[in-house]
Amino acid sequence: MTQLQMAYTLRTGTQERWRRLSQEVAGSRSAQFEASCRRAGITQVQVWLVQLPRSEQLVVTLNMQEPQQTIEALATSDGPFEHWLREQLQALLGWNVQEVLPVPRGDLLLSWG
Repeated sequence: MTQLQMAYTLRTGTQERWRRLSQEVAGSRSAQFEASCRRAGITQVQVWLVQLPRSEQLVVTLNMQEPQQTIEALATSDGPFEHWLREQLQALLGWNVQEVLPVPRGDLLLSWG
């Protein structure tokens, strides 16, 4: 099992829109969301809204079996739900999720244990 965790600083004034999107995905679109996650190989999703002293962050955790396959599926799926979700995310984040997902790079700064 592999875990991918992403943190995004929310754009000013978008907290309520994130809450509504989360409610819609967990409510009226839950069956579509679950099917999309299964197709992408995602076994668990957690989305946290974290209040910081001067900003708010969205922390997203995805559990999956095959990370590269999952990232490719998220970036390339052309299903109606995936298209709708990417549009929502682009409106809230201000950038295209498809351009970012295939390149998860970073420098490991500390590892213990």
